[in-house]
Amino acid sequence: MTSSAITARAVFTVEASEQAGRGVVRIGLVPPPAAVVPRPGQFYSVRCGASTAPLLRRPFSVHRVREVPGGWRLDLLVRIVGPGTRWLGSRAAGDRLDVIGPLGNGFDPDPETTAVLVGRGIGIAPLYALGEALRGSLPRERLLILMGARLKERIFLREELSDLGVLHLYTDDGSEGFRGRAPDLLRRLAEDGVPGDRFAVYACGPDRMLRELAGLQARLGFDGQAALEDHMGCGFGACLSCAVPLVPRSVRRGGPWPKPALQYDETGSAAHSLICRDGPVYDLREVDWDAWCA
Repeated sequence: MTSSAITARAVFTVEASEQAGRGVVRIGLVPPPAAVVPRPGQFYSVRCGASTAPLLRRPFSVHRVREVPGGWRLDLLVRIVGPGTRWLGSRAAGDRLDVIGPLGNGFDPDPETTAVLVGRGIGIAPLYALGEALRGSLPRERLLILMGARLKERIFLREELSDLGVLHLYTDDGSEGFRGRAPDLLRRLAEDGVPGDRFAVYACGPDRMLRELAGLQARLGFDGQAALEDHMGCGFGACLSCAVPLVPRSVRRGGPWPKPALQYDETGSAAHSLICRDGPVYDLREVDWDAWCA
């Protein structure tokens, strides 16, 4: 399978829909013949209604790309939170969806380094696609997955994640796995030498979790990337609703992250980026976490 920079509006057909967890639905989609194969970390902007309500599309990360005879299939994870996602979660086999994508820039993994995937709740969606892409180049023991939630009832995809790599569960209340948050678990594992001396972190989840991982990165020295979650009105840089503050001296450009929407202020001391065009994946060092989480 190959990928391209071409992005298009298309109609995908629902192949199957199933409950993946508490309040979470996994939707399998059949792309049209000319559709571009997405990269882990990219997303699709989906119309979530049969009319103009709700007006705005919703962004969904690439959860899985499955090879099938003669083509491929796309899986999305949908957390049911409102009318649009309820409509999307109720779609059945044969229904058609109006989508735009793939959008944004994905992960830039190092296939020679132990990978630590850090997710919380629905944040596991893009990390699963990354894990599958890395599985061909990494032995299972060098693909660590930290998955958690507030309560054990909100953890899902246990079996699939265990098949993908070495799974470490955590919950805020200790009802399953490690008691605490993902950065606490990562610190413990690093102290015990579990990921080894050289590893990279790929994360998606609440801003507070990502901010703590960035702080931990400064102490432990690992490379890190994060897929940011935000409301996106359009998905391609027209509405400017998903601006994120960056640290100018740490901005990465070129390669998979060209950042066409990057803007500096007149003094060069502040920078802003649009998640939909320059992200949603950023180096942990790039984001001004104090400003982003304020």
